[in-house]
Amino acid sequence: MEKDMEVYNVPLAKMSIKSVPGRVDTKGIVSGVLISLAMIALMQFGERLDTLFFGGLFPVSGRVISITLIGFGAAMYGLVPGLIVAEINPFISTATGSSPIAPFFFITNGLQAVAALLANKLVKNAVSLKYCFAHSILSTFLITAAYIPLHIFYFKLPWEKLIPMYSFQGVITILIPPFLLYGLLKTVKGAGFFEE
Repeated sequence: MEKDMEVYNVPLAKMSIKSVPGRVDTKGIVSGVLISLAMIALMQFGERLDTLFFGGLFPVSGRVISITLIGFGAAMYGLVPGLIVAEINPFISTATGSSPIAPFFFITNGLQAVAALLANKLVKNAVSLKYCFAHSILSTFLITAAYIPLHIFYFKLPWEKLIPMYSFQGVITILIPPFLLYGLLKTVKGAGFFEE
C-alpha cells in the first residue's frame, strides 16, 4: 500500500499564501459564507437538541458541529474565512434565541478558528488525523477555559455539576469531530479543491 507523502498546509485552498489572513479574495470570502450557511442550518437542529437535553448551558452537539465546520473553514481558507464561518452563526443564534448563551458563541467560535491555525503550527500536515485531533483538543481546551467564568460567575453553577459536564463534553468533542473533519478534508482533497 502506497503512503501519501505530501504535506498540506493551511490554507489548503491556496497553500502558497499565509494562513493569516488566509484567502481574502472572492473565493475565500464566498466559501467562508457558504460553509457558514451549512453550519447555521446544522446548528438550528444542534442548538435545540442541546437546549432540550442540557438547558442550553452545555452545548454538546453544537460543539461537534462547530469544531468540525469552523475547523474545516479555517483549514481550507485560513483565518479570515474561518472567522466568517465562526461568527455568522452567533448572530443567527442570538436573533432567534436558540440558546441562552448564544451571545457567548462569538468568543467560543472565534477560539475554534484560532485553534485550527495553532494545530497547523503543531502538526505540519493539515490533512491528517493527527492534525484533526490536535484541532479538536485545542478547541475543547480553549472553549472550556472560556466557559468556566461564564458558568461560575454568571450562572453560579457549582463545581460538582461542572466537572462531570465538562468531562462529558470533552470526551465527545475530542473523539467525534476529528473523524468528521478528516472525512471532509479527504473528500475535498479527492475532489481536487486543494491548490499550491
